[in-house]
Amino acid sequence: MRSLLILTVGTGTAGKHSDVAQGLASTIRQVRPRKFWLVPSASEKSTPVADLIRETVADLNGFAPWNESAHYHVIPNHDDIHECRRIVREVIAAAKRELHPDERLIVNPTSGTKQMSAGATLAALDEEVDQIDFTSGERVDGVVKTGTEVVQSFNLRGFLFQRDLRIADGLFQHGAFYAAARLLRGYPQPEALRYRETALCMHEWQRMNYVKATTHAAKFSEALRLHLKSLAEADAFGVAALGDLLAGADELLHWGDCKEALARYYRGAEQAAKVRLADAHSIRPPYWLDNVINILPPGCRLAEDLRRSRPRDGKILLTAQRAWDVLAACGDPIAASYFADQKLQDGLKRRNETMYGHGQEPVEAAQVHAVCDRLRNLLGEHLPAALACWTTAPRPRSLF
Repeated sequence: MRSLLILTVGTGTAGKHSDVAQGLASTIRQVRPRKFWLVPSASEKSTPVADLIRETVADLNGFAPWNESAHYHVIPNHDDIHECRRIVREVIAAAKRELHPDERLIVNPTSGTKQMSAGATLAALDEEVDQIDFTSGERVDGVVKTGTEVVQSFNLRGFLFQRDLRIADGLFQHGAFYAAARLLRGYPQPEALRYRETALCMHEWQRMNYVKATTHAAKFSEALRLHLKSLAEADAFGVAALGDLLAGADELLHWGDCKEALARYYRGAEQAAKVRLADAHSIRPPYWLDNVINILPPGCRLAEDLRRSRPRDGKILLTAQRAWDVLAACGDPIAASYFADQKLQDGLKRRNETMYGHGQEPVEAAQVHAVCDRLRNLLGEHLPAALACWTTAPRPRSLF
């Protein structure tokens, strides 16, 4: 694979059997980059070394001058690690503009002061180059003997992959599934593809987009694929869908998204009423006025209110409140328990004061936990099958 190369250049301090300029020239010849940049310090001994290197490998025609008036982007203070880091970052940025899709960008920070080497290494990490090279070989008096130079490479992409895996897993565990998937998008490793599919699966699952979630799950877990397939095929007004809706609310609360969690518990309470209407009273969408009135007792005030609403095409809209009112008018015990729990109703009504209702009020975690607990008690008493489905257990807790 072709490459571009950036090398720091020191003052030329050498031992009896070594020559820094020859050593770096040998390094360039071994790598044979299409283009290379030299980054000396402003020391009066450093720039001449860079000149000698450039002249020694002139036959390669790869030297890239910094600009029209200067061969090098020199480091003003070779003992200032921050200055070294900044200058090499600027050279890397310039090299990236020259980089072709099939090339690697390599930084060799071997030569120079320790601050120059450390600064260049930090710059390579900052800018996420492909590789860091170190020139090594047989050492005499602590320096590499000229003619024995070998290039030792450190695959920075592998290092960055491990770093991004840790970050992606942290994002995943806090519900930022799409961000985790995007972070891993540029890595071709098989495990990266698996983890990305896991994150995308959870992103779609949390949105209750079961068909897409199933497609992603098929690429890494047959058990999860089957579970999601069953949710995709489940009755929208059945206990499985209700349980998973509420499990998603639990996840939001766990991640600290209190308003979003409350909005989903509110939707869960509404859905619980509609599941009960479908299961116990055979009333399901579309909600025809005549069908709803037929299950109400004669002379019921609610029936008159529904008739006066003048429904379009004979269909009515069942809001959360109206669904519970219909159950109450039918004498359903779940409605009696619901309306007897004023704290549950008050907790759910806080949703209307947030951005998910008609206001902008914040919601505290303790308030949402209280709603969750009371809703669990309600379903445990009257819809135990839904409570059994209300679990986050099938959901992966980590990418690994």
